[in-house]
Amino acid sequence: MKLNTRQFVLPMAVSACLMAGSPSWAVEEETHSGENLPAYLPPTYADAKRLVADHLPLTPTEAEQFWPVYERLEQDMSLQAERRKLLMGKFGEHFEAMSEPMAQEIIKEYLNFQESQFKLMQTYLPKFEKILPAKKLLRFYQIELKMRAAVESEIAEHVPLLQ
Repeated sequence: MKLNTRQFVLPMAVSACLMAGSPSWAVEEETHSGENLPAYLPPTYADAKRLVADHLPLTPTEAEQFWPVYERLEQDMSLQAERRKLLMGKFGEHFEAMSEPMAQEIIKEYLNFQESQFKLMQTYLPKFEKILPAKKLLRFYQIELKMRAAVESEIAEHVPLLQ
């Protein structure tokens, strides 16, 4: 089953860029057809949940146990998104006159952010292992990682390279 990316245009990336504090590069009007892109992270929890529900067949028993854990994961991920917004804001604030020390600080913060995202997904693995068989769990992680990768791709597309 292919994830339909056309229903999710780029609101998350654009809104993240808009909150980054640099209007000169944040407001891009381009739209993307979604062709050849992995699933795009929906702008709301309800949309993300619907996307997962549409592509992860669960038995009633699995669903009863899965969705509360998924909700906690998404809450934790939203805290991570706040970290990203702050980091992007710092990048935007210093973009025009980036000092070497600030560039080093942003690099370290970005790598720490990426590491914390990975650790969060690892933290939830044993919780989901208690609920789903391995093949369904792998499918769930594929869906999640495709959504996250698409967000990273969209954000990277809208953030200019430092001169």
